[in-house]
Amino acid sequence: MTADSELYDDLKADAEIRKLWSESIYKRDERRTFSKIKEVYDFIIVGAGTAGCVLARELIYNIPNINILVLEAGPPDAQVNDKKSLPFGYPYVQRTNETDWGYFIEAQKMKSSIDPTKEVINRGFAYPRGKIWGGCSSVNAMVYMRGQKTEYNKWADQGPEYKIWDWDHCLEAFKATENNAREKPDEEFKKYHGFNGLLHVEDIQNDNFKIVLDVIQAAKNLGIPHNNDFNGSRQNGAGPFQFTTKDGKRSSLADSYLKDALKKVEVYPRLQPLGPPYGSPNEIGKFVAVNVKSFSHVLEILWNKNTKNKDNTAIGVKYFCNGAVHNAYTSPKGEVILCSGAINSPQILMLSGIGPKDNLEANNIKVRKELPVGQNLMDHPSCVIAAKVSISNSTNASQPHYWSNGTEMAIFHKTNPEGKIPCREDFLNESPDFSIFGNLTIVAVSYDYFYVCVNGFITFICNHFDNFRSLLQNNMRLMDNTLIRTRINGTLFPLIPNGSGYCY
Repeated sequence: MTADSELYDDLKADAEIRKLWSESIYKRDERRTFSKIKEVYDFIIVGAGTAGCVLARELIYNIPNINILVLEAGPPDAQVNDKKSLPFGYPYVQRTNETDWGYFIEAQKMKSSIDPTKEVINRGFAYPRGKIWGGCSSVNAMVYMRGQKTEYNKWADQGPEYKIWDWDHCLEAFKATENNAREKPDEEFKKYHGFNGLLHVEDIQNDNFKIVLDVIQAAKNLGIPHNNDFNGSRQNGAGPFQFTTKDGKRSSLADSYLKDALKKVEVYPRLQPLGPPYGSPNEIGKFVAVNVKSFSHVLEILWNKNTKNKDNTAIGVKYFCNGAVHNAYTSPKGEVILCSGAINSPQILMLSGIGPKDNLEANNIKVRKELPVGQNLMDHPSCVIAAKVSISNSTNASQPHYWSNGTEMAIFHKTNPEGKIPCREDFLNESPDFSIFGNLTIVAVSYDYFYVCVNGFITFICNHFDNFRSLLQNNMRLMDNTLIRTRINGTLFPLIPNGSGYCY
């Protein structure tokens, strides 16, 4: 028998097997004798990201006798357990169709805040957003950074109903969730950190790259204050990061919160049957647990159409999973909670009729409530220069360290409103609004590169790099401080199902 005839027989057998398998799938529904039960939960959480994981755990352990459905568009984190676990591997779980939404920023032009006669051009670039259990906490660079006290207090100053967002309230929440593993923490450190929470935080587990230590020492020599805790009493200065890792491996919110929530499974008899449309009157009990459905893309919120005053009461969600559209409902006093992040939460609201009237009508979506949803998105692009390092085996390129994400240190300082290189007073200001970080991420095999944000970093790193001064001179046109200080101002538009399927 020739190789070609063997291949032909194999393909024929494979085709027959596929045909039988397909027929069994199609006939399965015909053979089914049971009725389809609608899904009913006390809480439906849309998104198993950072917020969704924490909410699922806190709700199931603090409210008795409830059940929770968590809908996640991406896969379980175990699907990329190798790449997502090691800090070294985080770039490999970004910009992949498995674990990233694949968003891209539209190119934008705006006037320079330094010189209004000039335009700043923000080119389009990738905008990673986690589509996986744990959300962005499963794909990010694991740097543990809370933000500044003044920013939280600005939220609280908006009105009495925002008081809970002030720094004192948020600090207690941070401490309650945190399990910080710093060895021999001093009393000052203990004021700002928790040690009994579920989210693991620690210092880097092996020695820092020598070049990082050299940069921190150079900053000290220049009088820039050292800071060994960017989440403490002040954020300005130079120092190493802490990371959301445990024993050197990623500790996502799926690891720390969601999987703990899944441990609770109980059942108790119903006092009375719910009946249609919420379920069968013959149900013998209620399961108390958290269910997580992966690859489930929420299409819109379902509203109560029977209320006399036509109020906007959510009673469930419509979602796409396993090639079909499903409805999940909340119990009579249940809730739908959107935890889909800065992009997808407003998108779902807009698909459900809540948002700017013009945008919704342009996409043939019935306006249920006109609100400024999907506007004023703000983010922080950075201006980066790469320089070849003269010290051999000094970055992740030529000397891979799987325990390092490549971003080990930072300098925080106040920006100069005139766009000038920062002076000593800017580095001493305890209300910084600009961060500089060194990055040793792999870019090419056998070459060492150190990535730095240009502004404020120049004076004390030149001696470490080959031809760094000429590199800076050739890139001075990139150093308009506006480029670095610019915020991405965006408006979202609803993404609607296209003719061939549902948008992912």
